[in-house]
Amino acid sequence: MNYKEVIFSFQPLQPWSEILVAYLSDLHFESFEDINEGVRAYIKEDDFNFSDIEIICSQLDCKIDINHKVIKQENWNAKWESDFPPITIGSKCGIRADFHEPLEVEYEIIITPKMSFGTGHHATTYGMMEAMLSLNFQEKKVLDMGCGTAVLAILAHQLGSNKVDAIDIEEWAYNNALENISMNGSSNIVVHKGGKEKIEGEFDIILANINRNILIQDMYTYSSHLLQNGLILFSGFYEQDLDLIKQEAKRQGLKYISHNSKNNWVTAKFQKL
Repeated sequence: MNYKEVIFSFQPLQPWSEILVAYLSDLHFESFEDINEGVRAYIKEDDFNFSDIEIICSQLDCKIDINHKVIKQENWNAKWESDFPPITIGSKCGIRADFHEPLEVEYEIIITPKMSFGTGHHATTYGMMEAMLSLNFQEKKVLDMGCGTAVLAILAHQLGSNKVDAIDIEEWAYNNALENISMNGSSNIVVHKGGKEKIEGEFDIILANINRNILIQDMYTYSSHLLQNGLILFSGFYEQDLDLIKQEAKRQGLKYISHNSKNNWVTAKFQKL
C-alpha cells in the first residue's frame, strides 16, 4: 500500500494549523507533523482526493499552497533512516532505530517505524511518554489505543505493566507493532487489528493518542473499560481543544487531573471516579 505525503504551506501557522488538521482528520488523513512552513500530512493513496482537499483549503481565510507526492511502501524505511535521529524523553527514556548506537538511559526502546505513527519526535508521542514516566505501571493492566508503532505499549511494559493490549485499525501498523514488540522483547503485549470493538476487559491505565474527533466519539467506550480510579491519558489535540475534551470526559465520569503541552499539542490526564 502506498501513501501520499501532502505538504500544506501557509502563514501564520496559528490558528490555521489547528483548524486544517481538524478538517483533514475527517478526510482519512492518518498522521500529521508540524513543520516550519505549515503541516505535513499522510494519507493512503487510495483515499487521496485532491478536490476535497481544495474545497477545505478554500474555506480557510489564508492562502495555502499544496504539494503532494507518493511515498511507496518500500521507500518508507529509507526515508526514516535519513530523517529519524535518536530522541530522549527527559533523562530516563530514549528511542532509537536498530542502526543507531545504544542510548545511556534506563528505558531504551528500539523502533522501526515504517508507515506507523509513533517515534517520539512528534509532540503528542513525546508528551504521552513524558506523562507515562510519572505514573506507576507496576502490575497494571494497560490499553494502548491507536498504538501505531506500539512505542507506548512497549514503554508501559518496561515500566512494569503485567498485561498490555495494543490496538490499531491499520494492517501496516498492526504488523509494525508486532515487529517492534518482538525487537524489544515485550512478550506481555498482545496486538489486535481493529477499532474500539476489539477492546475487551477492564484496564488500570488507558493510553489514547489519536485525534480530537475520535477521542470524543469513542470516549464512552474508553471510560466503560477503565477500572474505578483508573487513569487515562489523551493526546492528539491542540490546547484550544482541551475544553472540548474536558467536557466530554466529565459526561463520561472522568475527572480532569492535569495536562502538559508541547508545541501547542496537549497530553491530558483524567481519572475515573
